Amino acid sequence: MQNYPAPGGNMMQDNSAYTVQPVVVSVPDQIVKDDIIFSTFNLHFCNPCCLGFGAFYNSIKARDSRLLGNLPMAHSYGATARRLNIAAVIVGSISLLILIIILSKSFSKVTSS
Repeated sequence: MQNYPAPGGNMMQDNSAYTVQPVVVSVPDQIVKDDIIFSTFNLHFCNPCCLGFGAFYNSIKARDSRLLGNLPMAHSYGATARRLNIAAVIVGSISLLILIIILSKSFSKVTSS
């Protein structure tokens, strides 16, 4: 009678069967923050000096680089997008505040006359 290997196994020289077990290596996902929602908000509602557009562009580039596997470039684009988003919010808020002050001053002059 011939010795057949076990299912999934191979025969050794001494006719004893051994099984092969797969090795599973888990690699944690690299999370790249692309801030696409924040960039979209700035693109539509807070876009002084086209900072919102620049942030949106860099967010898209960060997402594309991450999908292609180029994580260093994805981190770079993501950091640039975050900086541009913060700058857009600050410049937009200051512009809105100045506009409110100018309008309130002009309305106070109109009502006092």
